[in-house]
Amino acid sequence: MDNASGKPSVARASRLDGRATRLQILEKAGELFAEQGLANTTSKQICEHSQANSAAVNYHFVNKEGLYRAVLLEAHARFLQMQTLVSLSEQPGSPQDKLRALITLLVERIHNHPDGWALKVLTRELLSPSPEFEAVLREQSFPKAHILRSLLGQIMNLPADHPTTLRSAISVFAPCLFLLIAHQPLTRHVLQGLSIEPQGLIEHMVSYALGGLQAVADTAHEAPNE
Repeated sequence: MDNASGKPSVARASRLDGRATRLQILEKAGELFAEQGLANTTSKQICEHSQANSAAVNYHFVNKEGLYRAVLLEAHARFLQMQTLVSLSEQPGSPQDKLRALITLLVERIHNHPDGWALKVLTRELLSPSPEFEAVLREQSFPKAHILRSLLGQIMNLPADHPTTLRSAISVFAPCLFLLIAHQPLTRHVLQGLSIEPQGLIEHMVSYALGGLQAVADTAHEAPNE
């Protein structure tokens, strides 16, 4: 409770300071992990960059691996929050319109934050997954994937767990994962002249996705016992 002077109590001020310290550590750790990776980043470096005492990482996150898991969860949430996906799936409109809205959201998010640590951390995990990534997949990716499969199933009039729906999820969303690494020099060299201007990409990806979904759905309905 605040005291009569209107100032926060000592206990409350301590909690606020602790929360601020935790967030500062998380942010600075994200920057370091993005540039150096998990193996090449030490708790000492993180504490120095976040101007926290040497025991702060262990106090707030148990150990460096616990901090890295928290960074991965935060990066995943910054890229696509579960509530955002739920709201999009429940908004009025056809499933085709919802897919367009989702692809637009993903492409614009990648385009607008190419240098943010969250996308860089996710890119590192895609190319070289850490032991902590599996837990993040269970907590963040699997629930989101269920919504995505349901959306594709609605478009194709197929169950969310139908083999065609599952394969289609790869076809539709793999390009978004590719965009996460499209800034890499090797990609630029292999695909010289590649433009990742958002509007053109969005139109292409939506048209390609809807056309492909229609084609494979027709095939699946001709052979419903797959």
